[in-house]
Amino acid sequence: MPARRTRRRQPSSLSPVLALAFAGGMVMCTSPATAAETAMAQKGLALSKQHCARCHIVSDKDRFSGISSTPSFKIMIEVLKDWEDRFQTFMARNPHPAHIRLETDDPRPDNLPVTTHEVILSLDDIEAILAYVEGMAAQMGKTGN
Repeated sequence: MPARRTRRRQPSSLSPVLALAFAGGMVMCTSPATAAETAMAQKGLALSKQHCARCHIVSDKDRFSGISSTPSFKIMIEVLKDWEDRFQTFMARNPHPAHIRLETDDPRPDNLPVTTHEVILSLDDIEAILAYVEGMAAQMGKTGN
């Protein structure tokens, strides 16, 4: 039986042009609200890395941050049924009140341990962290109730 010949497909010079046109179309289809949400989530990721990663793993790319006894953001989203409430009220949940406060709150009490580095957040910072977490949850298929 004769060997079957296959015809090699020559790369098209239009492929890069089509890819760029498609990507450009996707960018144009992105609404300003979506772009703002993405920017807010990126800010939330940066803030989470800066302030939360000393205790929590905040992304798959930073798997070696955090403390082993503290749940990662991903595990909280995957396992806890009340994850949304926990993230929305994180500042009131222990141990957070000992080292996190809003920029509009009174200064930190003198009786806190000096080894605790204070984190001062704005309402915009909290919204950004929540936007990041909600985006992570959406990627994981965990949508709000």
